[in-house]
Parts: sequence; C-alpha cells; structure tokens
Amino acid sequence: MNNIFKCPKCKKTFTLPSCDCGYTASCANRIYQLTSDPYMVKDDSAEVKYIGYEDIGEAYSGGAGFTLKLVDDKFDRIAKVIGGGTLLDLACGDGLYTVPLLKRGVKIIAMDISDKMLSLLYRRAENANADASNLIVCRANALDIPLADNTVDFVIANSMLHLISRPEIVVNEVYRVLKTGGGYITFDDKPNTSGVNKNKTLSEQEKADNKENDEMSGFIHGRYFQILKDEYNILGKRYSWNFNREKVCDDLFGGKETILIPIENKMQYITPALKYRKQHDA
Repeated sequence: MNNIFKCPKCKKTFTLPSCDCGYTASCANRIYQLTSDPYMVKDDSAEVKYIGYEDIGEAYSGGAGFTLKLVDDKFDRIAKVIGGGTLLDLACGDGLYTVPLLKRGVKIIAMDISDKMLSLLYRRAENANADASNLIVCRANALDIPLADNTVDFVIANSMLHLISRPEIVVNEVYRVLKTGGGYITFDDKPNTSGVNKNKTLSEQEKADNKENDEMSGFIHGRYFQILKDEYNILGKRYSWNFNREKVCDDLFGGKETILIPIENKMQYITPALKYRKQHDA
C-alpha cells in the first residue's frame, strides 16, 4: 500500500517514506506527516475554511475512544463490501471505522489532519488488540489527498464534509484517488437533509435508536462548538450547512447503490449507507 502516495513536494507517485525528488516524510509515533497545513483555517479571507479536531481530542470520543464492541454487524457488512480491496478512511478521526474494519482484515490507509486524533486511533487499536500490519496512518489534508490517481478501491469520509467550507473539493479528490470501479461509501453527514423524512417508515425501536444517537451526537457537537467559541471565538455553526452532497455525487459518479446496515443481528435498519461507484475517469 505504501507505493501509491503522491509526493507533497513534486506531486509524483512515490513509495513511503522517501521520494526520488529528495522529499522524505517524517514519521513520529507511527504517523507519517504528509502535510504541513494547519489543523484549522478560520480566516474569513481564506479560499477554503475548515475545522480539524486537534484541539478537542479526547473530548470528542470520550470513553468510546478506548472501548470496542466485540460484535457489530455494521462493520461486518462494510468489510464484506470492501472485500480484499484497499480502503482510504479519510478524516478517520480516532478510528471509529478504522479499528473495527482493521480487525476484520481490511487493508486501510487512515488519514486525518489532527495528530491527536490519529494518536487516539492507535490507542483504540491497541485496546482492541487490532493487528496494525494492514494499516498506514498519515496526517494529511482532505483538500489535497496525498495519493496518486486511481489507487484505492474504496473511500469512507464519515462526518467530515460539513466541517469544510467547500466540501465539493473533497468529493472531487475522493473521485480522483478511486480506481475505476471503486466505491465511495457515504453515511448521513449531509446537513441540509437533517430531519427530512427522518422517522418515515421507521419502527418504534429504530426511532428510539435514532433518538439515542441524536442525543449523544448532540452532546458531543455541543461540547465541541463550545470549545471553539471559548478558545477561538468561532461561533457554533457548520460551514457547509447548505451543501447538497447527494447532488454533487450523483453528478460526478456513474452510479450508486444502497447498502443496508443491520443492527445487532436484527433485520432492522437505520439510515442506509450509499455506495457511489466510479465508472470512468473524470
């Protein structure tokens, strides 16, 4: 997996850690440094603004960052979809998806702009006794993914598009690095549809599951935006609230399919994931 990276200096494909142009990626605490970009850009004059999670760290994941449910059908299903391919877990954070999929044998390149979150990923992996031999961890910017064109089989970018003022750039980068026939697996992180038909056709148990999830995520985001206000004087808002991810993906990708994710061995489903399939180069 380490021979598909794009050199931050000359932009050519190279094998970690060194490029023929003389560039060498530093590696501290098993994290390759493939960007020198800041963790956060909040300047209104900037072309693109974004929020990284460096300054929230453990407050984001709390106790969940160091525990792992032993059996989770959701990750079994996603691992089956990925199969023997290579996954890019973009903006992987503390390894919410990386670690369970790693335990299921998926080959993963995990990228995030926060060193602290990537360190938490390793702590989660160690706590879960996950074999890291199929894992490469990099500090990188999703606005300029340091991978060569057409190099990974699947991409997951969970709950990060709303933290970037121009998320369409990230979606185009995802498309670029996917192999033809590769898949972009997305979840419910498109804020402009929040609440729309949310409980339509759901069972009472599913509604309860969603309510519990909303309460937990609401607490986490509330705490996060309070820190932003106190530490950086940034108001609690999502940069890309009106971004229509589904339209952007529908226009860019050749096709999509619904992936139903079961809950705890029951034939019940929350909001399904979508797998966008790259059918041809842009």
